[in-house]
Amino acid sequence: MRRWFNGPMVALLVLSLGGAALAPSTTQAMARSVNAWVTVKSVNPSVGCTIPVAIEVREYGTALGGVDILAGLVVGGEVFASERAVTGASGVGYVDLDTSAAYASDDARVEVSLAGSYLGHVDVTIDNGGSCTSSAAVLDVPADIWWTEASVAAAPAVSSAAPSGGTSIPVPNYVQQRNLSCEYASLQIATGAFGGGISEYAFDSVVGWSANPHYGYRGDITGWWGNTTDYGVYAEPLAAALPQFGFYGETFYAQGNAGALTSRLDAGLPVVVWLGLWGDTGFYETGADGSTYLLVPGYHVVVAYGYDQNGVYISDPATGGNRFYDWNQFISMWNVLDGMSLAVSPA
Repeated sequence: MRRWFNGPMVALLVLSLGGAALAPSTTQAMARSVNAWVTVKSVNPSVGCTIPVAIEVREYGTALGGVDILAGLVVGGEVFASERAVTGASGVGYVDLDTSAAYASDDARVEVSLAGSYLGHVDVTIDNGGSCTSSAAVLDVPADIWWTEASVAAAPAVSSAAPSGGTSIPVPNYVQQRNLSCEYASLQIATGAFGGGISEYAFDSVVGWSANPHYGYRGDITGWWGNTTDYGVYAEPLAAALPQFGFYGETFYAQGNAGALTSRLDAGLPVVVWLGLWGDTGFYETGADGSTYLLVPGYHVVVAYGYDQNGVYISDPATGGNRFYDWNQFISMWNVLDGMSLAVSPA
């Protein structure tokens, strides 16, 4: 789901989410005191450049993987770029903030939140026509974060040995156009692997809406990311919609079975996957018709297009770029929604 929007930075990084608490209930989460180091690698970039940012998180000297981080570029009090990442086994996460949409200003800063809590900022100056590289700055701060116990624990092992070999399917990159349209944007990426992709907007009226995301889209697609009121949609309504555009969608729930994913990729099929970026924060809700369904704050949808023995390669509509997750990290996030997946192919 798209992570940038023009609005107050406090709304983006503190993520009040329309009143929904970021942290899960105290029965599922605990407070952790950590130290974080934010390195902004260029504090005087030009418009059109990228600001690389590295965030390292440690607790009593031990690297913490699986921590959700969010960095944003704020100019004149408005957000012009943001990107989300998750720290790896080394405790470090990386984001790149694109200054192309910004303007020259000495009133700019990179602001960072950690596990949904505001961390701090580093002042930067943006020039016109200058260099993309300059001196770096480091923000070193302690932080108290809420973190699910599932995220704190060691990442679960893959159910079987990491797959040998590998493959890669050419897929386009695409940036979703609305805050909560990552599912539709992922379909545009996946269908684009076979030629012209289906516009994310084409799915709005075809998929429809429902409080139960297994039946239709739940909430406002332009709402705030991370809460469960304005939320998203699961695989089944998307699979039902694809034949209207000349495609077929195979819904499957892998629950840690790496082979279920790799077999589809080996067959040349891009796979849309649902990932719990904040860990196991889910809870169940019962609909008016008596159906029970899982809701997971902080989930995101991307397209898996390749793998090797080290991990999975994805196209992320939140950033319009590619990412890599090692097998344990990927399966840990994938399992949060039972390995929910949608393999896409021409009908």
